[in-house]
Amino acid sequence: MSHALSVGVLAGVMAVTGLSPVVAHADDPDAEQYRPQYHFSVPDHWKNDPIRPVYLDGEYHHYYLYDADYNGVSTQTAWRHTTTTDNVVFEDEGIAIPEDTTFGSPMAGSIVVDTNNTAGFGAGALVALISIDEGPTNATDQWVYYSTDGGATFTPYSTTTPAIANPGPGLYEFRDPKIEWDAANNQWVALVAEPLSGIGFYTSSDLKNWTFESFFPAPSGITFTECPDFFQMRADDNTLQWVVGASTGGNMHTFAYWPGAWDGSTFTPDTTVPQWLDYGDDFYAAVTYADESSTDQSKRFLKGWVNYWTHPNTASSWTVDGFTGTDAITRELTLKETDGTYRLISTPIAALDDYATRSWDLGDIEVDGQTDLDYHGTSYRLDTTVSWSDLDNVAIKLRRSPDGTRDFSVGKFDDFIYVDANDPTMYRENHAPYDPEATSVHLTILVDTTTVEVFVNGGEQALTMKSNLDPTDTGLQLFTEGGAATFGDVTITEFANVTGQSEAGAAYQDFDSGYDSWTTTGSAFGSAPATGTLAAQQPVTGWLGAGLVNSYLGGDSTTGTLTSPSFTVSSPYVSFLLGGGNHPTPSDLFNGFEGSTWGTGWTATGNFSGQGPSTASLTNQVGAKVADTYVNGGDAATGTIVSPDFTITRDYVTFRIAGGDFPWTASGNASVQLVIDGEVYFTATGDDTATLRTVAWDVHSLRGKTAHLEIVDNSTSTSFGHIMVDQIVLGNTPTAVVGETNAPTAVNLKVGGVVVRTVTGTDSERLHWESWDVADYIGQSAQLEIVDQNTTGWGHINVDQVVFSDRPLG
Repeated sequence: MSHALSVGVLAGVMAVTGLSPVVAHADDPDAEQYRPQYHFSVPDHWKNDPIRPVYLDGEYHHYYLYDADYNGVSTQTAWRHTTTTDNVVFEDEGIAIPEDTTFGSPMAGSIVVDTNNTAGFGAGALVALISIDEGPTNATDQWVYYSTDGGATFTPYSTTTPAIANPGPGLYEFRDPKIEWDAANNQWVALVAEPLSGIGFYTSSDLKNWTFESFFPAPSGITFTECPDFFQMRADDNTLQWVVGASTGGNMHTFAYWPGAWDGSTFTPDTTVPQWLDYGDDFYAAVTYADESSTDQSKRFLKGWVNYWTHPNTASSWTVDGFTGTDAITRELTLKETDGTYRLISTPIAALDDYATRSWDLGDIEVDGQTDLDYHGTSYRLDTTVSWSDLDNVAIKLRRSPDGTRDFSVGKFDDFIYVDANDPTMYRENHAPYDPEATSVHLTILVDTTTVEVFVNGGEQALTMKSNLDPTDTGLQLFTEGGAATFGDVTITEFANVTGQSEAGAAYQDFDSGYDSWTTTGSAFGSAPATGTLAAQQPVTGWLGAGLVNSYLGGDSTTGTLTSPSFTVSSPYVSFLLGGGNHPTPSDLFNGFEGSTWGTGWTATGNFSGQGPSTASLTNQVGAKVADTYVNGGDAATGTIVSPDFTITRDYVTFRIAGGDFPWTASGNASVQLVIDGEVYFTATGDDTATLRTVAWDVHSLRGKTAHLEIVDNSTSTSFGHIMVDQIVLGNTPTAVVGETNAPTAVNLKVGGVVVRTVTGTDSERLHWESWDVADYIGQSAQLEIVDQNTTGWGHINVDQVVFSDRPLG
């Protein structure tokens, strides 16, 4: 079961901020603002083309073009190496082929595993065919490299004689070879792009000596062809089909492909009219590769670079964080036959679900005009089926700024699906054709700090764009024009930090060899960790190693605690795997405004200085008093009431507000504001009534940040020129109140005996990563406390792999 989240008028908005062009390099990961949460990105400087991954010794080996000298423009590249077992988390393995070779720098190419030793470098050697940049003319040839150490390093077979020489004269663009094994003809096949004209086909028996066979000319409308691809795949009608693909320029600059027939020397497409795997501006240099689990060749993987050469260096991630280069999410490809035509279907890789950390099921939402959702975020997946009977335009506005000037809109208009990048650094709009008579569409949208990817109707179409939106642009709005629509089964899912996963060091406690010096009370945790699912428990998944904390010992009826020894906080993040029941630590009352002053540590300016809460009897009031800016001057009174700084440790800030409708940013505003580092992140105002209504700000993405609240009244209007505020509560639900049952299943961080961080499960036996920003406690003594005080349904907790790290894992 997932968290519930209410839908309503926007309760808070994020501030517009101007980002300083001060680079926060990778040695200061906590300062990175644009690092993607769940997409692969280069550690530093620049990346562009991915190289087709290969599978060796239980891992996929992925290489990409990397420029360590990038300073706003990329010149020469190296091959940087990563490995992965699931195509979601990639472990950096360093440089495999350096950029400065004796005869040129490596550009794109491809690698194969030479299982049968056809090249003579040894069975299982990795053999690469690479374009080498031989100088300012780009007069590239194709050269053989090989690796006998598992892909860690490569050696050139020859530095004097290329394997495939530039056929020239005057052919400066000749590159990006792609190798594929042709089993039917017992030969290797290489495709080499001649970008201004088409693709050449070459064959070889030994990967070193190649023979030209034929040429596939670029069809009309395509002015540029590079990064060719070639593969055989089983379609859903059980036939094997050959497919040629390439990244193109012209009417479209993305991945084009042609199913067809290969006779060992010539490729004949079913039609010369290209099909498109992605309709977005930023899905380029894509490569497909075999899914080793698909023994019948019915599924492949796909990787692509989220960028394009018309705007390669427009990247806030570089100016702010010192890196530029993100890949689209790894996609799963299938081949579908429809009316005699074969087309590729692409969907996000299923393994991404293994990194889901939390989800919100919003149900069906009826919209006629616009509806702002309470959810705020920069990294998530949104799934919905949108249906309508008659309207002009329907859209989801992602990453929306508070003033509505910036967002990514994904919608359907007339005869196309569109992505509109309302981004002042790169205003763009892309279209994918769609039935103008259709009355529904299913959308899966992947949003991350630097990317937006849209999958239409289960992957029949896709659109990808890169983003430079400010990290504080977090709003989410549903929109219609000229009619109403139903956004059905709206689900939002967040994911763990894959960069943190790849860099995580050894666990502080993995619970594989006992509790060690951790201490227990009660009976819920027993005398040692569990080794998996316990009796009568639903299957427990997502844990690592040989053991985990599982308080289902004896069922949900047992209670107890498990507490770590004291340790000194030495890293900015504490992360751990968490599962079990959703029973949070009770909410904290931050201020009920029942005293004679505004509260301990609160300050005030203007008419409110030296004053305090007012006795009142408003609808929905709690207690005898509220904070009322009518005090000491009536509607003419102005000033601010400011809270002390506090660390955001809960998912929601809730309070009750009434009074005048004078929103923030307007002249003479009267509002409540959440302020972080001098910027207003959330704000709310009254609705011109004296009835207190509840406002809930979703601050889960800001946990660990230092914030304060401001009650601001700059209004002197004689018509409700004041606001009333009551019951500010910090909790884990949007309905948090004081006096909740104290029966948590939670993990707590205690400093000085006080709980400073807390989190509960999600009513799931699948463990997911959670992370706390604890940088403000570095150098202080702390303890972790795992608590099970609940005896109702889901009255247990599962924990594993406590890690101290420089990046979040959750």
